Amino acid sequence: MKVLFVCTGNMCRSVAAEKLLLALGLPGVQARSRGTAAQPYGGLPREVKGFLERAGVADLRHKPAFIAEADVDWADVILVMQNHHYEVLADNFPQSARKMHLFLEYCTGAAGAELQDPMGKGEKAFERVLGEVKAAVAKLAEKQKQF
Repeated sequence: MKVLFVCTGNMCRSVAAEKLLLALGLPGVQARSRGTAAQPYGGLPREVKGFLERAGVADLRHKPAFIAEADVDWADVILVMQNHHYEVLADNFPQSARKMHLFLEYCTGAAGAELQDPMGKGEKAFERVLGEVKAAVAKLAEKQKQF
């Protein structure tokens, strides 16, 4: 299964989900992350880097990337963090709307659940959001193991 995680800047939520899923080493699972407004000059914020290190993620290399049609075509499932990400992708890639889902809803079953952006909101916001990402990725991994 090829999973594409999408957020705004591709510096926090989507990259954390990608790195956490890949660190599990599930057979047949591939992951990428992209942003709807990503700028390639950024890197992982210290809060994200620290969280991923504490979670045991070894590969912390990352360069934010803007979503492209090749990414959308590559993915079997596209998991967006918020409804506005879904809207951007549906407008730009309408042929792939059937494989787009809200990340938390898809992973946890929480209907309509969005994962808010912690950027600029302090360390506690990062810890809360990244904790939600980690828990949702664990549920996604459990689902994948069932197949």
